[in-house]
Amino acid sequence: MDRGEFPHLTDSQFESVRKMVGIFGGDALRSLAAATPVEQVKRIEAFDTYERGLIAHVQGLQTPVAEMKPAQPKPLRLKVNPYEGKEGENLHFWVQEVELAMDAALISTERLRVAFALSNLGGRAKTWAYTRETTTQSCFTTWAQLCQ
Repeated sequence: MDRGEFPHLTDSQFESVRKMVGIFGGDALRSLAAATPVEQVKRIEAFDTYERGLIAHVQGLQTPVAEMKPAQPKPLRLKVNPYEGKEGENLHFWVQEVELAMDAALISTERLRVAFALSNLGGRAKTWAYTRETTTQSCFTTWAQLCQ
């Protein structure tokens, strides 16, 4: 495509011709070249209007989606070694590990925090906790109660 074929067009209009050819192919260029200068300008202006409308439409679709869905952190699942109550195990370290894992997993409700902690018990510690939970109604309603 030669700029000399369209000497009457502004640089902006000629750039629109390049876009049209890129989208519609060589037939669009041949059709445009065969038209009168006035008709060429009308077609280019119609294309520009369509392009601006399409851009505005796409931008209008993107804005509500961005407003509806604020960026939220994604939960991260960390492995916690079960606490079994064996000789030499450090309960304080296990509590720290469970709290870190709950925070990383975005577990915020007390009920879920207790369930998560109970699911990371093993051996005699698990037996103790589930026996207490069954024999004493609402024994562990909060994470703090479970830690006592």
